[in-house]
Amino acid sequence: MFRKIMILNLVFIIMMSIIVGLSCQKSTQSGRYVIGFSQVTVKEPWRVVFNEKLKAKAEEYKDKVDLIVLDADDKTENQVEHVKTFIAKRVDAILISPKEASGCSKVIKEATEAGIPVIVLDRDITYKGYAVFIGADNRVIGQAAGEYAVKLLGGPGNASGKIYEICGALASTPAQERRQGFHDIVDRESGIEILGGLDGDWKLDQGKAIAQDALQVHKDIDIIYAHNDPMAYGAYQAARELGLEKQIKFLGIDGLPHEGCMWVKNGILTATFLYPTPGEKGLEIAIEILNGKRTITPGEKITLETATITSENVNEFINE
Repeated sequence: MFRKIMILNLVFIIMMSIIVGLSCQKSTQSGRYVIGFSQVTVKEPWRVVFNEKLKAKAEEYKDKVDLIVLDADDKTENQVEHVKTFIAKRVDAILISPKEASGCSKVIKEATEAGIPVIVLDRDITYKGYAVFIGADNRVIGQAAGEYAVKLLGGPGNASGKIYEICGALASTPAQERRQGFHDIVDRESGIEILGGLDGDWKLDQGKAIAQDALQVHKDIDIIYAHNDPMAYGAYQAARELGLEKQIKFLGIDGLPHEGCMWVKNGILTATFLYPTPGEKGLEIAIEILNGKRTITPGEKITLETATITSENVNEFINE
């Protein structure tokens, strides 16, 4: 009797292995891959462009890839549900641009342990077992902004003035790193006073509201450094309403041609710092992994190039 039970159990295990194996290979055998993407929000212009470029890239693989794009409406809990849905559907790969560092880590770990490669885009997370992270180095971008601010205020060793900082979502790694990189540089200058540091959540209206309050108290601000271009533009609007826009330099990050670059060209922003969208590269890497052309090294990072954009070179980026 015991021997019979053991044989039945063995047969069951073998059958389940075959079923799981077939379900995992369903897309490969049909010549198509199903790839799910969870975008944190489409309320920010940079993310709208992010999605547009990703979808355009997917069109290049339209005979091989079905791309599912979901909007989390700026909620971590929605992204968790997205990933759980992707796991249940047994998609071939997952792309995700998470809202915050810790909130999605557990479910991404679950997807990884289910055998689904996860490519994390733009914002890193605390769990480092994912297939690969793709994004620009936000600390380097913050350092570039800091160097430019120091230059505007007199140069290293001689810089003097007040800088007001408006942060992105401080629960996210880009905001933390853009802040850290900026302070790596400006904190060396004893003549520079740093104010602010409030969370504007990447939104234009929140950046404007923060600047409105700040400028009521500090009318001698020399530079407003915002963690993205929309918040920098919101700060400019607040300063213009008070007639202070000409005495303040505005620095942002993103460098979209129709947004940050145009604001630089029109003299609204003094500079912006390019933050390229990572979706296209993410899709390429996912396909390489699924085709067996790329070996997964958990926690691997691919860093995208950035640049400082000023009135001197802005036309190159608009034309590009």
